[in-house]
Amino acid sequence: MIRVRLVQGIIPHYRIPVFENLAARPEIDLTIHANLSEGTSSLKGESHVSGCRLEHFSERTLGPLLWDSQIVSIAAQPCDVLLLPWRTRSLFTSKAIRAARRSDAGVVLWGHGLSKYDNAFRRALRTRLLTKVDALLFYDPMTAKKYVSSDLPAEKLFAASNAIDQRPIQKAIKAWKDEPGRLEAFQRKEGLDPDRTTIFISRIEPDKKLDLLLDGLKHALKHDPGMRLVVVGDGSARGEAEAHARAIEVDHAVRFLGAIYDETELAGWCLSACCMTYPVAVGLSVMHAFGYGLPVLTSDDISGHNPEINAIRPGENGLFYKDGDPGDLGRTLFEFAESDERRKRMSDAARASVGPDGWCIDRMVDGFVECITAVNARRMS
Repeated sequence: MIRVRLVQGIIPHYRIPVFENLAARPEIDLTIHANLSEGTSSLKGESHVSGCRLEHFSERTLGPLLWDSQIVSIAAQPCDVLLLPWRTRSLFTSKAIRAARRSDAGVVLWGHGLSKYDNAFRRALRTRLLTKVDALLFYDPMTAKKYVSSDLPAEKLFAASNAIDQRPIQKAIKAWKDEPGRLEAFQRKEGLDPDRTTIFISRIEPDKKLDLLLDGLKHALKHDPGMRLVVVGDGSARGEAEAHARAIEVDHAVRFLGAIYDETELAGWCLSACCMTYPVAVGLSVMHAFGYGLPVLTSDDISGHNPEINAIRPGENGLFYKDGDPGDLGRTLFEFAESDERRKRMSDAARASVGPDGWCIDRMVDGFVECITAVNARRMS
């Protein structure tokens, strides 16, 4: 078995199925180092992952930087392959790499490989260690390909396409569809036309630009007064968003539901929409939407998104509007909603995008295993 140590700041709940799948692979002996304390912020991590060892470590912020000195001692512990987070803020990644080298471990950096807020300084921080490690593991294959160069041959670049566990979504859908008439009754009660309703699911913060979506809805309503928007989420900008909806007189067409954490409850709303509209900076929400067969409408500013943007194929399982243009957002939404054939075709494609041949947990873990086994083989040669 290959002894693997994987370092994470925290273990988000959506990573548990990934790590349990990785730990279950017969060739992998997995230890995860993460902050296992309950914490006090909204970024609370999990403290149990079946099938592997968990060891606690802590780190702290130092202004914009990260004081993560404990990763050096972790790197010095016996293992075959060490996976470190690829973070520009880390003060000790370089020392950890050297410590792992002295222990004869292969070293992998795992991360986005890009930033929504990129600049020359960030790029320099991100790339300064690339030639010192054995491999880079990206969140998507498209970004990995962009890194190929004379200094970074393709055989050092791997991808574990970022995915979520679709089983809770499938279970929630089944709960609604196994009861004849339940969904239709819900839609009548809530006054929802699933062919003319779009949904937004996220925390409502200024950087989500919900005001842009509301402005886009106003334009869509000019084409079709029956268009509706469902907003699921809470946050510091919710009050401003509700006030903006009233100010531009679209409040009659918007439902602000607050946060919904129960998947079965959320499923009723997702199954009553034709697409998800996410104005800017999409991430794992794409995978959530696709699980419900919801195509994703978002900005065409690719650099402003997270790696999951590369799962969207415009015209197939999603749509782009001109960044910052509410008129184009509204027009694109209306044109999508009015075509029965297009909605059905793109919904099927969205669902397939997170199926067995798409962005799914098994294939994500396959990417981890491919990277780990390749690095270990080079180490042994």
